[in-house]
Amino acid sequence: MDFAVGALIDIDDYVASTQARGQVWARRQLDQADHTVRAATRGRPTASCTPLPPDEWLVTLAGDDPDTLMGEVTAMAEEIRARIIGATVTVSLGTPHAGPGGLALAEREARRTNSYKLLLGGDRVITAPSAGRREAAPPVRIEAELARRIQAGDRNGVAGLLAGWVDRCAQERDLAPATLHNWLVGELLFVVDVVNKGRLSGGSTDWVDACARLPIEELISLTEIHERSYLRIWMDETLKRLMPPRTRDILSMAEAYMATNYAHPRLRLSTVAEAVSASPFYISHLFAEERGTTFLRYLTGLRLRHARSLLSTSALPIEVVAGRSGYLSAKAFRGVFKRHVGCSPSEYRRTYRKG
Repeated sequence: MDFAVGALIDIDDYVASTQARGQVWARRQLDQADHTVRAATRGRPTASCTPLPPDEWLVTLAGDDPDTLMGEVTAMAEEIRARIIGATVTVSLGTPHAGPGGLALAEREARRTNSYKLLLGGDRVITAPSAGRREAAPPVRIEAELARRIQAGDRNGVAGLLAGWVDRCAQERDLAPATLHNWLVGELLFVVDVVNKGRLSGGSTDWVDACARLPIEELISLTEIHERSYLRIWMDETLKRLMPPRTRDILSMAEAYMATNYAHPRLRLSTVAEAVSASPFYISHLFAEERGTTFLRYLTGLRLRHARSLLSTSALPIEVVAGRSGYLSAKAFRGVFKRHVGCSPSEYRRTYRKG
């Protein structure tokens, strides 16, 4: 009785790498991988190869003995991985199946095995795992923090929180990819619920309007994603539609908070980010994008502006001016002042003191 086994060859992080390296790299990598896969199957009379654009190939092998067949397909998988240069590759293997429907079962199982790449990562040979737990609860819940970042308009913070949560969930033992997909769909529906302004008369979400923001077919397409790098791209693009940017609101709140609290020596980027319910990375991005500066330079400007005012209008000791301007010591204050203003605080006072 003939047995059949399937192997799915998949270039790791193809979409993300194409965005980073460009189409020339992508075409070269696809050509090389296609040549390698076809060369590996050409020397095996019972092998067939079907390209699955853009970056996968489905290979099936047939044979009389299932153990011999598994040894052959495993050797072929390692051969292909070793010969592809410039990118890493994951090969997902099914188990041998016999009978009239054996070929279809072999192909289906190779695809199922490949779905575990979402949990295990790439650059490996993956053998058919057990079914995994489908009825389970996420190890951590993030709805409270998710809502806070959504309400602050921190889209990057929302994406980062979801990506970190997916990484944490993927560490759960015996987890099925379908379970992780279901959890993520639940979190995305929560995002839609928080973002959506349309409410019915009883106060519940207008899901007709909400599903226009995140169509069901897009949620279904999510269940086919088996790489975390592409999942992050998918989430970023989805969140752009769900959460139009409110950068000026966030930046204005950050600047207002700093204008009130710059004299606190312990004021940090993380402090400001927490105060305006945004991520530190997002705040840094806004200062660079909208103001052409960094958070620290902006804070230093506020402190030195106040220090110059005190130096030119009062006889307060330098130590007191330093403390009132947000510096823990006169030495630190003098160093920053001279570096940015070009003279010492005392020299500045002698030059600009009024009255």
